[in-house]
Amino acid sequence: MLPCEGMFVATAILVLLGGCRGLDSVPIIAGDHCAPDRDATVGCTRDGDTIELEACGGEALRLLGIDSPEIAHDSTEVDQCFGPEAAAWMEDRLLGVDVRLEFDATCADTYGRTLAYVWALEADGTETLVNEEIVREGYARVFEDFDDIRLADRLYAAQADAQSVNAGLWATCE
Repeated sequence: MLPCEGMFVATAILVLLGGCRGLDSVPIIAGDHCAPDRDATVGCTRDGDTIELEACGGEALRLLGIDSPEIAHDSTEVDQCFGPEAAAWMEDRLLGVDVRLEFDATCADTYGRTLAYVWALEADGTETLVNEEIVREGYARVFEDFDDIRLADRLYAAQADAQSVNAGLWATCE
């Protein structure tokens, strides 16, 4: 069987089962993505790299490829250097904002949080990659425990920019 024959057969079956109109609802995922892009609204922020979608207590989402300093979530924990500043930045930037979620090869972490690139939908119709923005501003660093980060080059470039001007945690914590 030729490589395209299987795809032709699968497409033919979809057309037969759902008609041509049914193909409009079939998600097309280019590359090795674990899920199609989707839109959401940020309902809550937990810290500098984790948000909750739609409402507080909603779906927990960790921004893919970044790691911000931790904040104390109870009296037994202690804030890491620049953790409260990173959490405040995330809340100011994303609380109540409409976003587009873009996925990579891994869709969830070991804590059950969704992993995604978060694109803020700006008033002028443009989109900003928040994962990159928070690193460039110095409130987070590149998270290096994943080897399947498609946008790693962008994140590392943002980190180099932050380091070169001692932005945020690079001036205070390093």
